Amino acid sequence: MSSSSTTPPPDPTEHPEQSRTPAFERWRMSLSNFTGLGLSEEEKERRTLEKDWDKCEKYKKDLMTNSPMITFLLSHLKHSGCEFDSSSIQCHPCPETRSGGFSPDHGILLCQNRFFSKKHMEDTLSHELIHAFDHCRFKVDWGNLRHHACSEIRAANLSGDCRWTREVKRGFYSFNKQHQACVKRRAILSVLANPSCKSPEMAEKAVNEVWESCFKDTRPFDEVY
Repeated sequence: MSSSSTTPPPDPTEHPEQSRTPAFERWRMSLSNFTGLGLSEEEKERRTLEKDWDKCEKYKKDLMTNSPMITFLLSHLKHSGCEFDSSSIQCHPCPETRSGGFSPDHGILLCQNRFFSKKHMEDTLSHELIHAFDHCRFKVDWGNLRHHACSEIRAANLSGDCRWTREVKRGFYSFNKQHQACVKRRAILSVLANPSCKSPEMAEKAVNEVWESCFKDTRPFDEVY
């Protein structure tokens, strides 16, 4: 009498992916998406980029529709012949040294990984829209340090970038002419980054030379916002 051999059942520990049910896979992906567990470094980076971009786009659309500051600036740009639609304001990841930027050729950059609140984005977008307004209305030569300094003074002064609460977060607690000191400091730092600027002294000189007239210039606002 011959004996028949039986095949043992597969060991699920040898090929665990073969034993996963669709329900388990949905649970595993949900866990990974919420906690990051089980994701490769590349997947984690991709998920972070997606979340940052989604949040940035959501904030941007809300501000372009509902923020009095942003809608006011967009309206004045449109009336000046330089309309900015949503595609002209783009969200991208940036290094830690910046939160936004304006380029005459490419529009406005919002640094999707650098905002700690929607209000922070509103201040940054306001700042860049003032640069866009200056470029449209006054034909700014960005290689001219005096031109650049004037727009930086106006943007820092009018955007909310130098309100007291923002300065406290940066570690500046002065009560005596704090706003003016912030505007001047931030304008100098921005001009210093201009390729045409060769030294901190050049940046400070450019800002000081245009300070009085540009700090007083609140267009398109009637006064400091």
